[in-house]
Amino acid sequence: MNPGIEGKAYPPVSFRVDPDRVRAFRACVGVAEGVPPTFATAAEFTVFPTVIADPELDLDLRRVVHGSQEYVYARPLEEGETLTVRTRIESIRMRAGSGFLTLVTQLEATDGAVVCTARALLIERGEP
Repeated sequence: MNPGIEGKAYPPVSFRVDPDRVRAFRACVGVAEGVPPTFATAAEFTVFPTVIADPELDLDLRRVVHGSQEYVYARPLEEGETLTVRTRIESIRMRAGSGFLTLVTQLEATDGAVVCTARALLIERGEP
């Protein structure tokens, strides 16, 4: 993993909070109504392939484990709305041969207001 690209931002993408996807997600997590808070992960996954494949990052996905996930909401997501998804590398730390990559993803409403900030920690384990 390349700590030299800490702070890099990826191109924004559009994400629709599709009612059919929300319904399916609710069924999986046992929620009766509304958009479950963890549905924001679906928006993150629209950008993650670009991050993971970034040759500058030099991430070895075979050695990656998910360290943690958190969400901070300004308001709940609304079915049918379209959000802009912006992801950046908040930090890259190397410890004991392992890399710790923190990604911050902001979901923005059409007026530019941040609806949700998601933070994910990916750990690239060191060579055995």
